[in-house]
Amino acid sequence: MGSLPVAESSFVGRRREITQVSRALSRARLVTLTGVGGVGKTRLALEVAARSERVFRDGVWVVDLAALRDGTLVARTVADTLGIQDRSGRPPEEQLAGYLADRALLIVLDNCEHLCQACALFAETMLRSVPGLRILATSRQTLGVPGEHVLVVPPLSVPDPDRLPPTAALMRREAVRLLADRATTGTRDFAVTKENRHAVAALCARLEGIPLAIELAAARLASLSIEQVVSRLEDRLALLTGGNPAALPRQQTLRATIDWSHALCTPQERRLWARLSVFAGGFDLDAAESVCVDADLGGEEILDLVDGLVKQSIIMRVEVKGSVRYRMLETIRDYGRERLAEQGEMDRLSSRHRDYFLGLVERMNAGWSGPGQVAALARLRTDHDNLRAALEWCMRDPAGPEPALALTAALRYHWCVGGYVTEGRWWLERALGLSGEPSPARTAALWVAAWTAVNLGDHRAAGRCLGECERLAEQQHDEVSQAYARTMRGIDAIYQGRVSEAIGHLEEAIAAHQRLEEANGILLSMLVQARSYSNVGDTARCKALAERTLTLSEELGERCWHAYALWAYGLEVWAEGDTERADDLARRGLSIQWEFNDAVGASLTIELLAWIAESRHELVRAARLLGAAGVIWRSIGASAGFRSPQTSELHDRCVRRVRHVLGEARCRAARQEAERNCTTVEQAIAYALHDCRPQPSGG
Repeated sequence: MGSLPVAESSFVGRRREITQVSRALSRARLVTLTGVGGVGKTRLALEVAARSERVFRDGVWVVDLAALRDGTLVARTVADTLGIQDRSGRPPEEQLAGYLADRALLIVLDNCEHLCQACALFAETMLRSVPGLRILATSRQTLGVPGEHVLVVPPLSVPDPDRLPPTAALMRREAVRLLADRATTGTRDFAVTKENRHAVAALCARLEGIPLAIELAAARLASLSIEQVVSRLEDRLALLTGGNPAALPRQQTLRATIDWSHALCTPQERRLWARLSVFAGGFDLDAAESVCVDADLGGEEILDLVDGLVKQSIIMRVEVKGSVRYRMLETIRDYGRERLAEQGEMDRLSSRHRDYFLGLVERMNAGWSGPGQVAALARLRTDHDNLRAALEWCMRDPAGPEPALALTAALRYHWCVGGYVTEGRWWLERALGLSGEPSPARTAALWVAAWTAVNLGDHRAAGRCLGECERLAEQQHDEVSQAYARTMRGIDAIYQGRVSEAIGHLEEAIAAHQRLEEANGILLSMLVQARSYSNVGDTARCKALAERTLTLSEELGERCWHAYALWAYGLEVWAEGDTERADDLARRGLSIQWEFNDAVGASLTIELLAWIAESRHELVRAARLLGAAGVIWRSIGASAGFRSPQTSELHDRCVRRVRHVLGEARCRAARQEAERNCTTVEQAIAYALHDCRPQPSGG
């Protein structure tokens, strides 16, 4: 359990530091690893974290903050890493504290230096609220939190070039071992020998044992001899110190090494290095080609240039669920951004980066009601850091608010289906606050903002957004926004128990969406209308609408609303007494929700399975299923807002009956057994589908 990344290369040395950090973690709840850039803080932290997995019952979780620029999103980023979806509207610190209250885990906060104040506040708040939490931070400066245990990460041990030991003994120096290890990835026949050991020792000593500097130098051994690398690097260092390289501060040694690597790149590699730095958190080849290509850099060059930068350790190749992506260490990315700014290209590339992701999202939206939903949401989750970077640029774009409004609105399924509701609302409010000038982009952003507000139970805000949206849509003859505003009115009304009002809004919405041939609007509106009829006891109309939703979604290959329609239909079938068919429908829906990692849908469906189990007198199973659903409700910090009065009553009745028959002690034991097996949405779904077996009659 946890989010430890797969190591991209072997770990060399650091036995003493591993012991020191492990001991510090056993004594202090906050340990911060400090040191200069490139000294290996992250790699040491990850190695310690990997060796500590068995110590922490609820896992080790790595949160990379390098791409984050807004400190207000630190807690939200941690929650995302832990798989906690933001559905409640509560501050993420509060949501995390509730979810983690009785858990024992280690959180690694990596790359804190540019967000020190925000990270310090987060650490202090969470350590005070969660007794079983330990935090291991990496930062170029301390966080300054009371109780913080600070360890300075030293460079790797280096040999003294003037007092060289035998070759075998030389290999015991960590810097030499790292150089030899990394060099063999570029040229297989490299080895430390009696003939080259003086040059090896000189290089490691000159680079002062800084791992990143050594890795950059090792990459050059594919095309240069060790003696040539030493000679060229010495020339570069001498330029910075007036001929006295020994006077160079350690941080400047790394800078000089990066300068040297940059100088050895071809002009096109240097140009691409700078342009790739606009990406946050990683990129794929298609993104690189779309954003970086122009008259000076041809599309046919990109693949070879990327391959060259990988071989030189400027960028790293990583596989993510079968697809290839690339990323830069933050030190390398910062250097590239400096070059990009010097070339006067930062604004242009930032706009191209934004436009690429806006286009990507708009294409996904155009095909949303088809079979690509799961892949689309997964892609957006993978590129969440890039989306944040694009949104930040939108907020500063001198071109005005239109791009910000367009992108925040286009990301509606990422926000409302993908599990980023609170963050989505935050971005939408920022975009809408840039200007109050009417525009089609503002009109669309308003109904999306209303959708996020409804999902978070803020009905007043939803009403304000919808009122303005409806006025603008009428002025602009924007029928699509008018139709979605009507759908949102219906959803808002049903969440507040005003079912007759909801039915009226949704009848209008369905007709409007059908007129516009808006498949997603039709499906969503029919689904909510089915729920409305269920709430007033009109089973026939509810089932008819659910069947229409199932038929249309199946024809289109749509999965998201199909799963909810299975839940709605299953609820009615169960109410009619057909528990076997209801159980089958619920399980089919839950299997789809597993694909989406849909916390809300999974909670509702697992509760339906609990009600079915209780009506079959499988009371222990019902209690366990209630426990599994409860874990998800608590993790997302939401419950009542996603239940209608009808489903709230069904939940309460099931709880009362199970508790009455089993007794408080047996009921609590069954729920706790489920809670031990369900710490994530995926685990809760798997538990409900496979592990929570039917029990004999009576429990």
